[in-house]
Amino acid sequence: MKGVAVCLFLMLTLISIFYVESVSEEKVDCKGYEKLPPGVNRPCTLELRPICGSDGKTYPNKCAFCHAVKQSDEKIKFSHEGQC
Repeated sequence: MKGVAVCLFLMLTLISIFYVESVSEEKVDCKGYEKLPPGVNRPCTLELRPICGSDGKTYPNKCAFCHAVKQSDEKIKFSHEGQC
């Protein structure tokens, strides 16, 4: 009985570790966004859900972030959610 409890505990621990890793590696999907001609801005909502880009800038939301990603020819990458 003790061995079963230990095995169950180890399995739950491993599952928790892999779940936390997968959640922390979430990325933003910008597939629906296109590169716009210079001077043309895509209208974005005023929703405030900050995203930190690999360029060190904080973008107010997914729309603004994805617009910057496309304008940079996908050089800007997702760093993490929240302020940089």
